[in-house]
Formats: sequence, structure tokens, C-alpha cells
Amino acid sequence: MRNKGQDGAAPMRILLVAENISLRLSGETVVPYHYFRQFLDAGHDVRVLCHARVRDDLRRDLPAGMFARVRFVEDSGLQRLLFRLGQHLPYRVQDLAINQLITFVTQWRMRGLARTMIAEHGIDVVFQPAPIAAKAVSFMTGLGRPVVIGPMNGGMELPPAFRHMDRPVARWLVSAARQGSRLLHRLAPGKLRATALIVSNERTRAALPPGIRGRIVQEAESGVDFTHLPWRPEHPKSRSDLVSFVFCSRFVDWKGITYLVRAFAPLAREGIARLDLIGDGELFEDIREQIQREGLERQIILHGRVSVEGYAALLDRSDVFVTPSLRECGGLAMMEAMAVGLPIIGVDWGGAAQYTSRTCAMLVDPASEEALVEGLTDAMRTLAHSAELRARMGLAARRHLEQNGMGWDAKAARILAILRDAIEAPRAGKAPSRAASPKLQPRPASF
Repeated sequence: MRNKGQDGAAPMRILLVAENISLRLSGETVVPYHYFRQFLDAGHDVRVLCHARVRDDLRRDLPAGMFARVRFVEDSGLQRLLFRLGQHLPYRVQDLAINQLITFVTQWRMRGLARTMIAEHGIDVVFQPAPIAAKAVSFMTGLGRPVVIGPMNGGMELPPAFRHMDRPVARWLVSAARQGSRLLHRLAPGKLRATALIVSNERTRAALPPGIRGRIVQEAESGVDFTHLPWRPEHPKSRSDLVSFVFCSRFVDWKGITYLVRAFAPLAREGIARLDLIGDGELFEDIREQIQREGLERQIILHGRVSVEGYAALLDRSDVFVTPSLRECGGLAMMEAMAVGLPIIGVDWGGAAQYTSRTCAMLVDPASEEALVEGLTDAMRTLAHSAELRARMGLAARRHLEQNGMGWDAKAARILAILRDAIEAPRAGKAPSRAASPKLQPRPASF
């Protein structure tokens, strides 16, 4: 007989399947890590299956006991060939087509290992939290155990005024890939046959493939680790005592970073602010050249990729987080900034509109390029001139996350309830009950 867990019930034996798990890569890869850690802390027996590309990261970052619970799948020659092909295609085509094919091959091989691990460890339930894309296929089916997939996010387009950013050939290929995903889901029916699918919002629910058999539960995809992001009511100032704005994301066009540099230029010339840009990507050198053309090298600092500790240190001396993304489904970096008490400036579209409120965010209507740039400038200038407003909104940001249960401990507890329901409902011969999830209904006011 198994000992009881923190919730008073018998601990579950969980197989967590995610291709990439890392504290050093993109935001999506940290999500499975938090579930892994929280499930173990709650007293459950967790085994993990992921790709060998993250082995070195996990060996460095995980305690030996956790690392011993992880099994890795290696790359095949076909996957390496597809990766090289993708380097010559537009980013969105690479992301939605080539990367999906690579994932397709990987999951085919992971399914065999999952069967082995289920037999070896007496697994009760299979949990697949990534990839988060609603249309991504899953091979986690026919395993003889209930499968829960999510939370997923996606199904998002650019605002109408910015859809020209996707070139016609890219739009056509993406559309073809989305249509083709219906066939792929028939060939790999993991999502169609899953016991439960978890979605972040109604937009993502609508993006799911037709033919879903299991129940659909709504739960936010992103979360924050409050224990490692303590709220500081007063942030240390930079040496120059300028108001400090910070951006952290990939340098790709739909993240809106070129518009942010344009919008910040008037504040830089007025001598009232500085801007820290964190991240890298295909536009990194273009942004460097844009900053140099405008003569803003002293006011805009390019940091490149930074460590988790480095990012926390930058947040600690920042005043405002700016996220001008035009196709952001979630917003992990934004939520981490909210957790330490920074107000948000963003776009009234997607993740920023879903995960903030009017008390802690100024959101700009993306009606046009000019409206976006002017709105970002006005919002930054307003916050630059009011320390009292920054402090009030920063406090509201932290409270908003706490009140909506966005800490990883609370999120993991809700996911564990869904997993247990998936195990117990078939045994009882009844339909699963609907799990509770936080209601993020207040919509931020446009600025």
C-alpha cells in the first residue's frame, strides 16, 4: 500500500512527457520543470521522458535524485536532416511545419520508451504539458493508461493592422500546415483520444483538432515561482537614477521590438529613461544597427541572453516591464516581472490582455504601426514621470497574480486534481468532474 500524499490520497505514479525541459532555453521549456518539481514536492512518484538535447542542462540544474528520474530519447538522422532544412525557411514555416515534423518523429520514438517506462514503474497516468501548441500532434495514445495533455495555448493571429508581417508564401505554407494537421491528428491521435485536454482560453479550445473524445478543462498555461521571485516594494535605482524600462524575449519581428526602439527614442533624447533589451534571435543585429543609427547606444543596452540569476538581477533594478509583442499567447517573462512588483506596458492583444488587469498594466491598441509606437511612447512617458503610479501599479501586479492563483504551487495542485480525476473516473464508471481553475476575466483598459 502506498503512503498518503499531501492531499491525503495515495500518491500517484506519473509519467511526465515533454520533448524539451530546461531552465536555460525558452519560456515553454521551463513549464515541465515546474510541474516535475511541484509534483515531487507533493509526494508523488514522477518519472520524466524528454529529448537528449537538454540532458546537459538538466544534469547541471537538477539534484542527482531528480536527474535519475529522467530518461532521454536521442536524435535520428531524419531529425537532423529536417533541422538543417528548416534553417533555410521563414521562421513561422520553420516553427509550424518543420519543427512539427521533427516533433512528429521524436514523439513516435518517445511512445515506445513511454510503454517501457509504464511497465517498469507501474505508471498510473501520463501527463504531457508540452508542446503547448493546440495543433501540435501527440503520440501518447494506446498506452493502457489515461493521458492528460496541456495546458495548451495558441490559435492566435497577428492584429489585423500587422498581418502584412507574414509574407504571402509564409501565410500559404502556414495555412497548408494547419489544414494538414487534421490528417496528422488522425495518424497520431493522441489528442483525439486523450482522457483530458487542458486549454488556456476559448481561443485555444477553438484551435483544437475536430474529433476530441475526452473532456476539456480550462487552466492558464503560464505561472510564476513566487519563492524565487520575492516582491520588493522599492526597487534599487540604476546609477544614473534614470527610470529603467526592461524588455525580455526573442528578437523576432512579431515580438514588436523594432517598434519599441522607435517608441523609446523620444524618452532617451529627453534624458529621463534607459531601456534594457534582454534576449537574442534573428533580429539581434538589425536591432543593434537600429540603435546605432538613432544614436541611442548609451540609453539602450543590449544584453543578449542572460542567466536566470542575471535576469532576476536586472528585474531588481528595473522600474517598468515593456512587452510590445503582437502575437503573444502567454507571457512568462511578463508574469515574472509582475511577481517582483513591476508595472506592465504592453499590447491589448493576446497574453498581456489575458494575464493582467487595468490596475497593473497600460495596454496599447494595435490599430496601426503609428498608433502602436505613439501609444508605447505615451505609456512609457506617463510612468517615467510618476514614481507613485509605478509603485501603485507594481503592487497591484503582484497581488493580481496571487489572487488569481498563478503561483506554480497552486497551478500544480489544480493539475494534480485533473490527473487524479483522470485515473479515478474510469474506475468509477462515471464522467470526470470539472476541475476548478482561476478566472482571469477582468480585461485591461487600453491606453
